[in-house]
Amino acid sequence: MMQTSLIRCAGVRFRTAIKSAILSPTAKATSASRLSFATSRLIGIDIRPAILGVRHLTDKSFIFTGTASSAVTANASTNASQSNLPIPSHVSHKVCTPSDAVSLISPGDTVCVSGFVAQGSPDLILKALSDRYENECKAGIVGGVGDLTLLFGGGPGDWHTRGLNYLARVKCPDSTTQSKFGNALVKRAIGGHYGQVPQLGELATSNQIEAWTLPMGSISRMIRAQATHSPGHITTVGLGTYVDPTPGIGSGGAANELALESPLNKELVTKLTIDNTDYLMYKALPIHVAIIRATTADSSGNLSFEHESLLCDQRIIATAARNSGGVVLAQVKRLSALGSLPSRSVGIPGAMVDCVCVVDEEDHDIFHGMSYTKRHDPVLCGEIKSPSDEVPKMPLNERKIIARRASFALKPGKVVNLGIGLPEGVASVAGEEGQLPYITLTTEPGVFGGLPASGTEFGPAVNASALVEMNQQFDFYDGGGLDMCFLGAAQISPEGDVNVSRLSKNKLIGPGGFVDISQSTRNISFLCTFTARGLKIDCDGERGSIKILTEGTTRKFVNKVYERTFSGDEAVRRGQKVFYVTERAVFRRTASNDKIELIEIAPGIDLQKDVLDQMDFEPAISPDLKLMDERIFKHKKMNLKLFGSMRDRCIYHPEDHVLFIDLYGVSLVSQDEIDLIADYFNKIMEPLTESRGPLDVVVNYDGFDLLTGLEESYAEALDKIQKKHYKSVKRFPGRAFRCARLKGMMANMNAFNPEAAFAEMDEDGDGLLSRQELRAGIREHFGIRLRQTELDDLCKNGGVTMSNFSDVVGECLRRCGSELALKGDEGNDVASSN
Repeated sequence: MMQTSLIRCAGVRFRTAIKSAILSPTAKATSASRLSFATSRLIGIDIRPAILGVRHLTDKSFIFTGTASSAVTANASTNASQSNLPIPSHVSHKVCTPSDAVSLISPGDTVCVSGFVAQGSPDLILKALSDRYENECKAGIVGGVGDLTLLFGGGPGDWHTRGLNYLARVKCPDSTTQSKFGNALVKRAIGGHYGQVPQLGELATSNQIEAWTLPMGSISRMIRAQATHSPGHITTVGLGTYVDPTPGIGSGGAANELALESPLNKELVTKLTIDNTDYLMYKALPIHVAIIRATTADSSGNLSFEHESLLCDQRIIATAARNSGGVVLAQVKRLSALGSLPSRSVGIPGAMVDCVCVVDEEDHDIFHGMSYTKRHDPVLCGEIKSPSDEVPKMPLNERKIIARRASFALKPGKVVNLGIGLPEGVASVAGEEGQLPYITLTTEPGVFGGLPASGTEFGPAVNASALVEMNQQFDFYDGGGLDMCFLGAAQISPEGDVNVSRLSKNKLIGPGGFVDISQSTRNISFLCTFTARGLKIDCDGERGSIKILTEGTTRKFVNKVYERTFSGDEAVRRGQKVFYVTERAVFRRTASNDKIELIEIAPGIDLQKDVLDQMDFEPAISPDLKLMDERIFKHKKMNLKLFGSMRDRCIYHPEDHVLFIDLYGVSLVSQDEIDLIADYFNKIMEPLTESRGPLDVVVNYDGFDLLTGLEESYAEALDKIQKKHYKSVKRFPGRAFRCARLKGMMANMNAFNPEAAFAEMDEDGDGLLSRQELRAGIREHFGIRLRQTELDDLCKNGGVTMSNFSDVVGECLRRCGSELALKGDEGNDVASSN
C-alpha cells in the first residue's frame, strides 16, 4: 500500500482514515471523485465515480461491500435528485475541484510548485490552497493546513498578489485563533528567485518564515535527485559565493536569521571533497505535494503542454512527488477524451498524476493565461512562426552604448545566454548589425534559438528552434555548453565579485540562474551603468563621444558587495575570461592582478573625474589603456565585421598537407560571387598542389547559403577545383570541423621544441610551470583552453617540470574533444573594441 499524505499515522482505523482523507475540516460532504481517490490510494481498489452513483456523500452516507466494488448511499431517498447525477464514465475520477485537490495537503508538507517568472503559474490551485488556509483560520480550526515547506525555482508571480504571492499568508483574517502550527501557511521557503513574489519575500526579510535562496539550476537538479532517491545534487556551482557554507565565505544560501538558526541549514548545502576537488551538495528533499500546470489532460490524467510557453520541470517535480509517496495536483485549461492525446505529445503520464483541476474558459485570463500579460501567444509557445522577427532598434542612450560595446564579443556559431535587463540590448544590437542569424541565443528555462522575450515576459522566445526542460538546459549550461554569456551586475568589488541576488537586508531577490551560468561559461561579460539612480549622459552621435550630465547617486563599484553572487577569484582559478562593461569604461579580471583592471574608457570621459572618483576603490590601470571604439557612440550602424577574410578562412597544415576551409556564414547570391570565390580558391591551392601534389581538404559548410537557381553553376565551379586540386575532401559542420582542425594540430608535435616552449612558458624562470603559466602557454602555442579540472589533473604535484612537460602537452592535445576548445572557437576577446 502506497504511503501518501492521505494517511500518515499507523494504527488509524480505516473509517477514520477515509473520513480524514475525503472530508476537509470545514466540509460536511465530499465529492464522489475524492471518495474514489481516497479508497484507491488507501486500500488499493479503484472505484470509479460513476459506480458510486452519487455526487456528494457525507460521513454516514457510504458503505463498502466485501469487495468494495460498489458504494451505495444510506440516505439516497433523502436527496434523490443528487443521487441521480452520476459522473459520466468518460470523465476520470482524477478530475476534481481545486478545493478537493488542496484538501489532500497536510500540515508540514513539502510543496513544490512549477512556473518561471510570469510564465505557467498554477494559480487556480494556489489560490484554492490560500482560501483553504483562510477559511480554516476563520473557523478557528486547530491543526489545519500550515507549516508548509515551499520549494520552487523560477518563483512564478506577477510582482503583486498572484502566483506564489497567494501563499504569503501569515495573519488569519478576522480571527485571533492560532492553529497548531501558528499563523503561517508557509513555514519555510527554498527558492531561486523572489523578485516576482514580493509578498513572500517580505515574509522572509521580516524574519517571519525561514528562507533560502539557491541557484535555480541546483534547485532543479535537487528535485531530480529526489526523483531517483539520490542524496542530492553534487556540483561546483556555488563555490566561493554566498551559497558556499564555508565560514567566512557564505551562509549556505540562508536569507535570514530564522534560516541560519534552522537545523536544516546545516544539511541543505554541504561541502564535499572528492578526488581532492571541492564540491557542494544540494540536499534532495522529499516532496509531498507537486503543484504543476499543463494545457490538456485526458481522462486518464495524461498531460500535454502545447499551449505552455516553457517546460518548467513539471515532469521531474511530478516524478519526485510520486516517488516520495506524495500527490501530484495538475492544473489544465481543457480536457480531452481517453486516448485522444498522441503518446508523443504526452509530457507527463497519467500514472504520475493524482488530481486534475480544470480552469473554466471564462477564468482563463485570471488563472490560466500563458503568462500574466498574455492569454495566449501561438508564437511564444511554438505553434506558429512569426513572419517577422526583427528586433526594434534601441535609441542611442547608455543602454545601447553598453550593449554595443558588449556585442564586440559575438562570433558566428556561438551559443549565448542573455540575462534579463541590460543584457537584452545585446540581441537588439546583434539584430541591427546583422549578427542575429549566426548566433544561437538561449534562456535558462530551456529555450534554444529565436529571439528571447524581454521584460516581464522573460523566459520564452519568439520563433524558438527548440525547447527542452529547465533541468536539461542547466545540464547543458553547467557542462560548459555556453560559449559566452552577458549578465547584469548590481555591485562590483575590487576583486571582481558581483552581486545581483540581494542589495539590502530589506529586499530579497535571489540569483535565478545567474550562479549556474556565470560559473560555467568560458567568456563572461557583466553589463551595468557606472552609477545608478539619476544618471544622465549626453551622447554626441555625430562625433562619437559622451559626457556625463548628472551623475547617479548610487555607486556600482564598491569596496564590498552586499552578497557575493559571483566570485572573481574563483573565476581566475577556473580560467574564465571576465569583463565588466559600462557606458564609460571597460574592466577585466585576470590572474595578472588581484583586482579588476581598467582597459578602456569612452571618448569624452575624464579618467579621474568620471571614472576613478566614482569608484569606492582604485582599480589597476592597464599600461595599454585604450579609447572605446567611437562607432559605439554614433547614430549610424557600426558595421561590425562578423566574419574574417577569405584568407583567414583558409588554413594550411604543411605537416600533413591538409587545407582547412571555413565557409561558415558565406552567402553567394550571384554568378560573379561564385566566379570570385572559385578564383580565390584556385590561387590559394595552385602553388600547394604544384609543389606537393593534390590536397586533402576539410570544409565547414555549416551556415553556408547559396541563392536558389545557382546550384548548378556552383557545382560546376566546385567540380573543376576538385579535379584539379583535391586528393580527398571531408565536410564537417561547426564544432566537428574545429575538432578536425585541432586533431590536425597534433601533427605539430613532430616539429615541437619542448625545451624552447618550456623556457618561454616559464615566465618566472623557477623551472616549474604553475597552473597559470601552463594554462597561458598551452593556449598561446596550441589555441587550447584548459579548464580548472584539467589543470588540477595535469599539475597534481604542484606544477609541471621539464621532465614531464612533453607528456603533459601530449595529454592536452589528446583531450581535444568536448573538454577543450580551439582558439578559433573562443570568440573575439572583448578586451579590445578597436
